[in-house]
Amino acid sequence: MRVFLEIILYFFIYAFLGWISECIYCSIGHKKIINRGFLNGPVCPIYGFGALIVIFFLKRYGNNIFELFLCGIIVTSILEYITGYLLEMFFKTTWWDYSRKKFNIKGRVCLKNSLLFGAMSVVLIKVIHKSISSFILSIPTLFLIFLAINNLILLCIDLSFTILSMNNLKYKLKSLEELTIELKHININPERFDEDNIKSLLENLKNKGEIKTEKIEEIIKKLYTIKNKSINQRRIIKAFPNMKHKYSHERFSSLKQIIKNKHK
Repeated sequence: MRVFLEIILYFFIYAFLGWISECIYCSIGHKKIINRGFLNGPVCPIYGFGALIVIFFLKRYGNNIFELFLCGIIVTSILEYITGYLLEMFFKTTWWDYSRKKFNIKGRVCLKNSLLFGAMSVVLIKVIHKSISSFILSIPTLFLIFLAINNLILLCIDLSFTILSMNNLKYKLKSLEELTIELKHININPERFDEDNIKSLLENLKNKGEIKTEKIEEIIKKLYTIKNKSINQRRIIKAFPNMKHKYSHERFSSLKQIIKNKHK
């Protein structure tokens, strides 16, 4: 029982440390603070899982730094590749793209990051984990239960909100595609999606008898759906600025711009 609780806490601690590392790395690159994470909370689950894999499967190589480094490269690269593939499969979006970097595999993993993860695996086993392990062993079992349950509940809530936001983003993309077709059909340029301008043009068409009131209401409803603000969606777009849709790249780029724009 206690071993299982310790594993859960290991996961959250390393997911938190991974989130800090990602935020620092990306914030330096973009010269602004970025909450770099799939979830809202301060955790990157991929780092939590990666750390557990390294700890329980690679600890045996702890006496040979080169073997540990090499195995760390392999297992973390496999994890990153599988994670990227699953995100693409479930959400039809590419969350990161290394296709422009040398020695990449389908843009999901690249040599530079793999080498970095290999080095992190060595640091984890040789330096960090010993202190973390001693700390967790000092925690009373009852308090360990509280921490594990509390963090799991928060993770489930956070994950649910994130999935809902991504599904809503998918619905917005569909509405955007439908609205684009409808506006082009009545000779309105939808490129900037200027709400006031579109309403004015629709009103002119209505006065000329070229469009029905019901149709205008339908178009305006879709426009509101697309432009409706979501803090979580905006955070995800900022955290993954290179996110792409597998089938509607141009429309998804337009949708990202609409979501990022705070003033329209």
